[in-house]
Amino acid sequence: MRTYDKYTDIELIELSRNGDQQAFALLYERYRSITYKHAYLFYQDYDKAQDVTQDVFTKLWNKRESLHITSNFSAYLHRMVRHIILNQLAHQKIAQKFHDYTEWHQSEQRNDVDEYIIEKELAEILHHKIDKLPKKMKEVFLLSREEQKSHQEISEQLNITPKTVRQQIYNALLILKSNLKYIFILLFP
Repeated sequence: MRTYDKYTDIELIELSRNGDQQAFALLYERYRSITYKHAYLFYQDYDKAQDVTQDVFTKLWNKRESLHITSNFSAYLHRMVRHIILNQLAHQKIAQKFHDYTEWHQSEQRNDVDEYIIEKELAEILHHKIDKLPKKMKEVFLLSREEQKSHQEISEQLNITPKTVRQQIYNALLILKSNLKYIFILLFP
C-alpha cells in the first residue's frame, strides 16, 4: 500500500489523472480548507462556500484525465473558485431576469402567439448576429456557448492561447450585446 504524504501536488495530480482515488483524496485533504476560505471570503456564507468547495473538487475529478497542471495547484484552485462563483452570479442574474420577465409577462397578459413570435424573432436576430461575427470569433463563441467547452479545451482544439479564447468570447459578447440591447429596450421597457 502506498503512502502518499511525501508526494508533491504535481505527482498526486498525475496519479489522479490515472484514476488513483487515494491520491485525489489527499489533494482534497490538503486543499479543501484553502478552497473553502477562498469561497467564504466572497460569499460570507458557510453553506455556499461548502457548495463551491464541493463543485471545485467534483469538477477536478470529472476532468482529471485532461488536467495539465505543472505548478502552483493552489493558484489553479483559486481560479476555479473564482470561475465557479462568477458562473453562479451570472446564473443568478439570468434567473432574476427570467423571473422579472415572467412577472412582466403575467402582468401584461400577453397571449401565446405574441410570445411565440417575440421568442422566434429574438432567436432569429441572435443567430443572424452570431453568423455575422468574424469567422474565428464565431467559431470560438459557438464552441464556448453551444458545446460548453472550457477555454482550455477551445485553446487546445483551435491551437490558440486561452487568453485569445477569453478575448474572442469577450469581444463576441460585446458585439452581440451592443446589437441586441435596443431590441430588449423596445420589448422590455
